[in-house]
Amino acid sequence: MKSTPILLLALLIGCTNSPKNFPPATTSIEAGRNYLEACLQGDFEKAVAYAAVTQTMKSQTANTEKTYRALDKEGRSTFRQASIVILEITDQDSLHTRMNFQYSLDKKPRQIEIEKTNGKWLVVSVKD
Repeated sequence: MKSTPILLLALLIGCTNSPKNFPPATTSIEAGRNYLEACLQGDFEKAVAYAAVTQTMKSQTANTEKTYRALDKEGRSTFRQASIVILEITDQDSLHTRMNFQYSLDKKPRQIEIEKTNGKWLVVSVKD
């Protein structure tokens, strides 16, 4: 009987939703790819982990999530199956990278900017 409260406590702790710790990106390309893939997969918690904490990026990610959530099951499935096609990577300097890319599902050219801030590579801008 004494083990029942301990078992319940362990079950409660195991079932609580704790924030995930995503490993920091070691390169600008990794940060950009992680952000874009997370958006395609509908994992916006992960996308936020690789985005700069600015109003612009919060708004961009929220808009992307809103668009994703508005899709029907088939539309979300299409997004999850899409791939990222990197067209060009330009290192502007040791702290700034620009990545031109497109998604396999629509071939529309897009651009993200990635910046190293406080030792972490983060996406600072997404342009459609």
